[in-house]
Amino acid sequence: MSDQQIDLGKLAYAGALAAARGWQDLLPGEIIYPHDEVEAAFQDYAARANMDDWDYWADIFTPQCLYVDHHFGVFHSAKEVASWMTPLMETQPEMRFIPEWHVVMGNLVVNYNWNRWPNPEGSAVDYGEWRNPGPTADYRYQFPCVTLNIYGGNGKFCYEEDLYSPAAYLEIRDSWRRDMGITA
Repeated sequence: MSDQQIDLGKLAYAGALAAARGWQDLLPGEIIYPHDEVEAAFQDYAARANMDDWDYWADIFTPQCLYVDHHFGVFHSAKEVASWMTPLMETQPEMRFIPEWHVVMGNLVVNYNWNRWPNPEGSAVDYGEWRNPGPTADYRYQFPCVTLNIYGGNGKFCYEEDLYSPAAYLEIRDSWRRDMGITA
């Protein structure tokens, strides 16, 4: 087994433990917020995720939060989320996050979304139109992600967990870059 596999395994194990603790501690919150308030926060979250301003996006989280990405790690504050996400997304500003569907259940939001890059041939399909994106089959470079959020009040989320295939993310991103002639 390679050192990289061991490190990824340790990262995944830490993420799984953090997620389990987060679900235990955060989901059964004392307050169940009104559906319309949670829905409005999700709409704000989706809009921010497609603005290419990741510091602004990270401000959608409570100051102390739990963010679990099973590929990149575990983050415990909005500041940590911004410190990780902003430089990461600077390397792929053309990536968009398109909700396919979402469900609000109490404070929990389950969001099935596409992480998407534009078609290299410059098709007329607007890959960044997140409110009405068109048929999924129109896009060649995308992978699905299930995002779980727990709403924490005041328009902010206190928890996020991203469930996706890291191998698919890397392969699709790298394929898109090759097809676009990007060597970085």
